[in-house]
Amino acid sequence: MSLLTSFRHGGEMKSNIVYFQDLRNVGVSTTEIRGALDCCLKRLSRGVYSVIRRCDVRAHRRFSAFATDVPWLEQHEAGLSSEPPHARRYEEHLKHLRIVHYPHFRPEDIICGVSAARLHRIGMFNEPDTSVSVFHPAASTRTSELVRRRRLIAEEDICTVEGLRVTTPARTVLDLRSELGNAAGFAAMEQVLRRHMLGDDEDRIFKLGYPPHLLDDVPRAQIDLFLSPIRRLAKGKMIASRLARLASPLSESYAESQAAFNLHLLGLHDFAQQVDIIDRGRRLTRLDFLFREDRIALYVDGTQKYVDGGFDVMSKESRQHNRLLAMGYKVVRFQFSEVHSPKLFSEKLFHQAPELRSRCSNRLIL
Repeated sequence: MSLLTSFRHGGEMKSNIVYFQDLRNVGVSTTEIRGALDCCLKRLSRGVYSVIRRCDVRAHRRFSAFATDVPWLEQHEAGLSSEPPHARRYEEHLKHLRIVHYPHFRPEDIICGVSAARLHRIGMFNEPDTSVSVFHPAASTRTSELVRRRRLIAEEDICTVEGLRVTTPARTVLDLRSELGNAAGFAAMEQVLRRHMLGDDEDRIFKLGYPPHLLDDVPRAQIDLFLSPIRRLAKGKMIASRLARLASPLSESYAESQAAFNLHLLGLHDFAQQVDIIDRGRRLTRLDFLFREDRIALYVDGTQKYVDGGFDVMSKESRQHNRLLAMGYKVVRFQFSEVHSPKLFSEKLFHQAPELRSRCSNRLIL
């Protein structure tokens, strides 16, 4: 199993986790542990390590007894964990491991916020590299590795992930909105709604396409997922409700959710997503966003596809772009940096498609 495959399917790798006391029980000294950290041992948190290489250093041979996950070793020995496109996913996996194997949880702790999002594998952007965050009904404590906040959480908002008590995906995205802001919360809402309605196998979704009446089912799904958790919030109910009503299962990336959020902020609500354009009986392309009446198409570009596909991808998109222009469409293409800034997004959109200004109404007020 490759590193990429393992991370995509929830990190099935055991990752050779070993605890300080386990090492001491087989006679490994503290000095030996410190010496191995730059070699074959990786520190995840205080007293928790991962064996990442098979080592020939005599003093490190006792670590090999804990190195049962061979694919994990091979990825490190080949240096793949530090190479694009694996590096970001690898770092996300390490953060996941630090939460799952944190050794000092209390029985009533409920993992929440950014930490819960990592366990649910909800995509975020530029989220703070914070300590593990938990709610507890009676205690508040803070260390360098864990922040425990005193808060009562309804049992309906708690689930179990890898044996740990965690806020449900729906409750987690509501907490993310208050922690990371409305845009991040909206993107997380769309991810959770998409998984709820379509499952989490993106390859299968791509092969089968979207159900023909998917959008008819969205309002019911929004209510089923978010209505009750929102009612149980102590504050922020109104804003959370507005965002939940706008969330769609059709955003295929964090960047597309950011673009949708920006359009709603501008009062441009009448866009369609994932629209197939048929040319001479064959599908020419799928548009990320389309304003049908004005024939204005928006694309949100991620850089990774160009890294993976190189010139062939760029050449194909250039041909598609030219054909769309010939068919009477106006095309506006956004990079992620522009999508992440509502100001840059609106400036570019109205510069290239000024006719959309007259369509702005009922701006999203947050």
